[in-house]
Order: sequence, then structure tokens, then C-alpha cells
Amino acid sequence: MTTLKPEMPLEEVLLAFSVEPAHDRSTLDHYLALYPQYTADLIDLSLDLCIEGRGISKAVEDEDTFQLALKQLRGAGTAVARSPANPFDAFRGASFVALADGLRVPRSVLIAFRDRLVVASSVPQLFLVRIARAVQMTVADLLAYLALPPAAAGAVNYKADDKPASSEKVTFEALLDSSGISPEQKADIYTSSE
Repeated sequence: MTTLKPEMPLEEVLLAFSVEPAHDRSTLDHYLALYPQYTADLIDLSLDLCIEGRGISKAVEDEDTFQLALKQLRGAGTAVARSPANPFDAFRGASFVALADGLRVPRSVLIAFRDRLVVASSVPQLFLVRIARAVQMTVADLLAYLALPPAAAGAVNYKADDKPASSEKVTFEALLDSSGISPEQKADIYTSSE
């Protein structure tokens, strides 16, 4: 696939998609996952390329094929439009504190994960497995959740005079350093799988 950058303008994304060797569902899903803000444009282009690839006269004559393709594209759009579930929704108040205690991390670290403020690629695999197991989801689903843009905390939305701005993501190491944990706790986080 073409080398993609997270903040490409619409025209460049559409051009990159159009020059892909295949315009199948997996390619479309890949682009929709990277650029959800361009969903409608990507689906339109995919449909155009699909029709052009078959020849206009054949596509127009075959109504069943058209309806099937439209149904598949609509299904692709809705599948990608759904965001991965927030694994921390089930943990509020005392259960959130218990989760942090069970993982042996300060609540501030867990809050950073909940609000997607951590660069997912900087988190050690062992710790990802620990969190995924604790919130009862797969590591892949947890990584998909963490890959989403940072979320503003719910309470901030109601207390702010101005529109809340999302924070920048930080590396896992920087998060641990700012949380004030001891070297022993840090070693436990990096080495323990339980």
C-alpha cells in the first residue's frame, strides 16, 4: 500500500487510494480506519472506481450487481464508523480505583489510558496484556482504542468556559515519570505479566 501520513489533505488521500493496486474492501477499510473524516468521499471514490473497472454499460445493465455493491459499501462505512468500545466504561468510582490497584499503577496512569493520552506503540507488550486482561478485551481491541484521538474528560466538557481542547499524546515512559512512581514500581510495570 501507499505510504500514508495521518494528516494528509483530502485530495492526497483520494489520490493515494485511487492508485492502489486493488480497490477491494480491505483497502477501503484500511483507508477508512486511517481517515474517518473522509468516509463519504472515500466510499464515493471506491464506488466510482468499482463502476469504472466493470465498464459503465455493464454496470448500468446489471441492477442486482449495483445493489449488491451499494449494500457492501454501506456495510463497510458503518463497520468503520463504529469506534472501538471504551474498555474503561465499566469502571467508575470504586471499581476504577480497584482496577488501578489491581494493575499496581497510580490512577493518573489509568486515566491517561482511559482518555487515550498514551502513545500506544510506546507501551510495553506485557503491560498491554495486563490491562487488556483486566478490562476483559483483546490486546488488538485495546490498541485500536488507544489509536483513536485523545478524548476530553467528561467533566471538562461541562466546566469549561471555552471549547475543551484535546491534550497531546505522551509516551508511556514520560507518563510514568510524571506520575511520580518509584523505580521499583516502574520495574514491576515493565516486567510483570500479572
